[in-house]
Amino acid sequence: MSKALEEVVRYILIVLLVLIFAGSAFVSLINPEAYFLGEKLSGGKAAAYLLTGAIAGAIIAYLLLTKKRGGEIASVLYFGGYFIESLVRILSLDLGFLISPLFTIGLVVSIFLLFIKLRS
Repeated sequence: MSKALEEVVRYILIVLLVLIFAGSAFVSLINPEAYFLGEKLSGGKAAAYLLTGAIAGAIIAYLLLTKKRGGEIASVLYFGGYFIESLVRILSLDLGFLISPLFTIGLVVSIFLLFIKLRS
């Protein structure tokens, strides 16, 4: 049961990472604008930031898919970093206290996968 649950959680993370890759790549090609720790980026800097995040997500998805060592920890760091960055962006823009559902789900699922992996 534990191995089946681990596989399901692993594939959920892979789907989330592929969606983030597709979204970031699409935005970087169509209209490159992004925020990095509350600072607005546009043009080449934004495209580089978005593509770097997209490629990092794709690499982590590959690590999870091939069950390479360190994929679980890398996904926790990836989603944790983006979760914190999105909180800083929202608070710096005075939008209240809103959390990103995508990065929150990714962080929770990543931590859950790491917990399952460490337990087995």
